[in-house]
Amino acid sequence: MSNRENQILQILKRDPFIQQQEIADILGISRSCVAGHIMNLSKKGYIKGKGYILSNDVYAVTIGAANIDITSYSFSKVIYDDSNPGKIISTPGGVGRNIAQNIAELKNESYLISVVGNDQNGKILSETTKLSGVNIKYLHKLDDEKTSIYNSFIDENGMCIISVNDMSILKKLTPPLLSQSKKLIQNASVLVLDCNLYQESLEWIFNHANNVPIFVDTVSTFKAPNIRQWLPYIHTLKPNRSEAKILSGIEIETLADAEIAADWFHQQGVQRIILSMDSEGVYYSELDNKSGYSRALTSNIVNTNGAGDAMMAGLVHCWLAGMTLEDSVQFSQQCSAFTLSSENINIFPNKCHPR
Repeated sequence: MSNRENQILQILKRDPFIQQQEIADILGISRSCVAGHIMNLSKKGYIKGKGYILSNDVYAVTIGAANIDITSYSFSKVIYDDSNPGKIISTPGGVGRNIAQNIAELKNESYLISVVGNDQNGKILSETTKLSGVNIKYLHKLDDEKTSIYNSFIDENGMCIISVNDMSILKKLTPPLLSQSKKLIQNASVLVLDCNLYQESLEWIFNHANNVPIFVDTVSTFKAPNIRQWLPYIHTLKPNRSEAKILSGIEIETLADAEIAADWFHQQGVQRIILSMDSEGVYYSELDNKSGYSRALTSNIVNTNGAGDAMMAGLVHCWLAGMTLEDSVQFSQQCSAFTLSSENINIFPNKCHPR
């Protein structure tokens, strides 16, 4: 689905009996152009009858990691090869799980597909995720498996200096398990994937998602290559500079480099690229449409973990709301900035809302 088609779909959801000329006036395009987009939406199954009867409810499905985060905070400058005074906290985590929770906290219907062990950590993850508003019908509890754990060390500047993940349980998110949620996936308004997923899972998902827009979080330079062969299937990709370089081979130091890299991703078939330039901001580009740059928002950095998850959730929220790419990026940066300033990576303050 193109961005324009999504905008029209959101208008129809608010007013199923609106006239095509009214839609054209709202979007500043011709009525014939609106008619063409509506025809495409009908062919793709988003509209199934006269009076713009919509085929499905609006909801997001996220497929990815769910784990317990153990985070160590150093009170002062880190001394290597020695004991460092600080504090250690344990919280629900996992890129996919974080994104699903943040989507729900932004008042959207959100589903999570993942696996946890039938152990104490699995019970904690299931209960806290459900309480946050996420539908966990397809958060599978597996006997004789250990729930994933992610262990990170945060220095005095709030930067993660090293982390270790124990996430082998994700190998158990197999096609037979995924097939149990096939209808849910194919009727979703948007599908979000994280690159913790294994190739067998990714292959099944990309081959069965039909026309659902797929948003992908690259996770890390180690995990990003997992989706290299699937770039033509991706609607929105959100890497940082290092992850984009791993995929494209292009060194990204300047905005000019970012533009070159974005063009490369578009040539591979990616519809939208949201490229984090770290403290410099975000470069964004949409195939055959708008590109631009948004400066980073200032924030008191407490913990960089989860900031990218919050940004992805913001992008999904804005997509469901039919917002422009530029406004979506700015809103998503707000979500990321709020997360950077908090130890809790899954709670947005009330003031985090579209401008």
